[in-house]
Amino acid sequence: MIDRRHLFDVFNNFLRLARTAKTQYEQHLTNIEREPAQSILADIINEENQHIQWLVTAIQDAGGTPTTEVDEIATPEYFEHMMRADYDMESQIVNEYELHLNEIWDPQLRTLAEVILSQARQHKEAFRGLSEDIGTDEFMEQAS
Repeated sequence: MIDRRHLFDVFNNFLRLARTAKTQYEQHLTNIEREPAQSILADIINEENQHIQWLVTAIQDAGGTPTTEVDEIATPEYFEHMMRADYDMESQIVNEYELHLNEIWDPQLRTLAEVILSQARQHKEAFRGLSEDIGTDEFMEQAS
């Protein structure tokens, strides 16, 4: 179990990752001209927006101050590399949630983390699927 200050740090890290993912995916969406990738990415961006709202509210309700930080984003030129960067982003998010999930003692915050983790796993698989659909199986095997 972690203390309240560490809990804020963990949730601010989750928030920083969600903000980074949203920013990266928005950048990639402006450069993608194919379906279903555009629709899938737009849906994931909407879910990342929801994650940000949930995390900001949770941090504020618990008495913390939400971060506005965003990490550097990956801006590759080719679609396949964008999908790999987005897959890697979701992998990082999944890893962070899995690393800290058992530390979260507050039942509401734990439920929130579990919901976001579940969606991040779905996002990760969506990016894997988009890469496989365009024949980059080899590329994605390296990510497994």
